[in-house]
Amino acid sequence: MQLPQTFKRILVAEAPVRFPGERRAKPFPCRVGILPWVVDRNWVSIFVSSTFRFDKSSTTRPIPLEVAPPRRLHAGPSSRDKQNPLDDFVPMRLKVDFSVRGHLDNPPLPSGTGSIFQKPRIVQLGLGLRGLSFVISADAPGKIPLRPPYTRALHGREIDLGLRPCHDGSVHHFRHPPDFDLSVYQSAISELQYEPEEATSIRLEGFALNPEEKWEIALPHYMPRALVTYRQANVNRGYVQFFLDTVLVDVDESTVDVVWRGLVETAPNAHLDIDRILIGWAPPARWEADIRGAWDDNLRELPRGRFQWAIERDDVLRDELPPPLTEEELLMARYETWGHPNAAEPELLPHEAATIAAELAEQRWPRAEVLAKHGIDEYAWGIEERAWAQRLASVRDEPEGGVSAEYARAYQRASDALATAREAEITPAEFVALEMAVKRGDPQKALEKSGLGIGGYSRLERRFQTKANSDKAFARELDRLRTDEAIKHGDATKIVRSGDSGT
Repeated sequence: MQLPQTFKRILVAEAPVRFPGERRAKPFPCRVGILPWVVDRNWVSIFVSSTFRFDKSSTTRPIPLEVAPPRRLHAGPSSRDKQNPLDDFVPMRLKVDFSVRGHLDNPPLPSGTGSIFQKPRIVQLGLGLRGLSFVISADAPGKIPLRPPYTRALHGREIDLGLRPCHDGSVHHFRHPPDFDLSVYQSAISELQYEPEEATSIRLEGFALNPEEKWEIALPHYMPRALVTYRQANVNRGYVQFFLDTVLVDVDESTVDVVWRGLVETAPNAHLDIDRILIGWAPPARWEADIRGAWDDNLRELPRGRFQWAIERDDVLRDELPPPLTEEELLMARYETWGHPNAAEPELLPHEAATIAAELAEQRWPRAEVLAKHGIDEYAWGIEERAWAQRLASVRDEPEGGVSAEYARAYQRASDALATAREAEITPAEFVALEMAVKRGDPQKALEKSGLGIGGYSRLERRFQTKANSDKAFARELDRLRTDEAIKHGDATKIVRSGDSGT
């Protein structure tokens, strides 16, 4: 399908998540799609799809979800012959669609005949307190599909728990009249459609081998929200609140597919109007209680995030993912996130960051070589360097046992380990000459001429100052050398006494 000339892809910048107990933040496994549409005004729906696993044998209640690789997106029209046809590219769903697929085990009796079911099993499922009870029955042992004719309502009619094909908005290019009924985009049966506030947890009763067993599965611990940045500088950034859209449970695979959807108003050509979409993650309670703090956490970590093009309906119809960003596009997308006033949280431990900083200060090896040795690149080190600078500035007055003191000790240990034989040969007179040269002019040039880097100079400074602190005669000798050096260069104002702080 040939894309129109006015088509311009929309960038998605996803803030990473630092899961409990993990030191490093990482992208939340998900897929982000968009759909421009019209009903009275021009809108863009933004949806986020994620997949989770649950352990049916867990004794924790509700059973927690663990993130898993996200499923492929689907674009309608769907048909009945596809199991649980879920059309992701719809404008919006007014209610939460809930569906369960898979099988129930119907093992034979020990004699090898008959079914363990002495009578049809009554099963219940729900996405909150309101549930749906139905009957499962089969004439032979084996796996019973969760679909007709095996599933019936309590009063006998067949009931289909799967998703139904919804309205195909592409037939009118998703341009709807003002009075259009958006409920045609629902896919679950009416009994399994929920108001967002009803959706509190997933309840499945009677699905295990033991018909008395009940599963309560938690909804995801994190949920997304978005900030939309427009290309026009005079248009304020749009805030997008996501709502739960679809919950699809697969009891065979022990997975839960979740879709969140939100919408934002846009211009007639959304692809020329919207510049980027920022996706942030936080627990629902955090979004509600402290939205500013939640966004601060996301925006400060965004430089470590994932940057990719939003998935379009045409991409899915072609069975393709959007192309990756070019190196230049990725670089621009990354550095545009550095404007937030608060730095990210450091991920390197104090001794790790201090060791890298000490080795870079030596200026004896190429920066890229030093960083590669520690498994980090220039971009990632830039984030860490800013993070540690802000952390150390914020704890400058903390007690001796704090992180600032720990970092300083680690830096000194790492620096001392890099001392060279040349440093041991430098006399007090040579040090004072170098010290005064650093004070007089370009420190970088003076250090290069001496064959020392900042690290080597700092070690010398520390070495001679430590000796001067304990040896008054040596301190007087340093003062004399400094005076002579200053007079020699005709600038007595540059005299540095042995009790003064260094550069």
